[in-house]
Amino acid sequence: MLKDIGLPKGNDTQEKYWLYMLSNSKPNGPLYLGETLCLYSRMKEHHAGTRRDFAHYHRMERLIYFEVWNDYEKYLARMRRVRNWPRDMRLLLIESLNPGWIDLWPQLVEDQSNSNIQLELKCQQ
Repeated sequence: MLKDIGLPKGNDTQEKYWLYMLSNSKPNGPLYLGETLCLYSRMKEHHAGTRRDFAHYHRMERLIYFEVWNDYEKYLARMRRVRNWPRDMRLLLIESLNPGWIDLWPQLVEDQSNSNIQLELKCQQ
């Protein structure tokens, strides 16, 4: 089960802002820092290869880190801060919550379907 990292619970209708990192291998591989309003749709795009971006060309499909925010201003400040960090600080962040560099996506989907946590993986259109 994933650690409780402050995921919104219940039928919260407030918009959610996702900051996430992808990789294709352990620390020597490239990292991709992404942001989205809908992690479910974005991960589907990454897995299907429909996004022709850095992550696609480096075959980064493993979700190794994510944060979800309800407050846009705090989210934006966090995104800017993490974006400006050097690689070694990003590695420390990942390894503080995911030391095994496991793909969190299957576990996140499974935990969501087995609990009352509403991640709103299928986003509102």
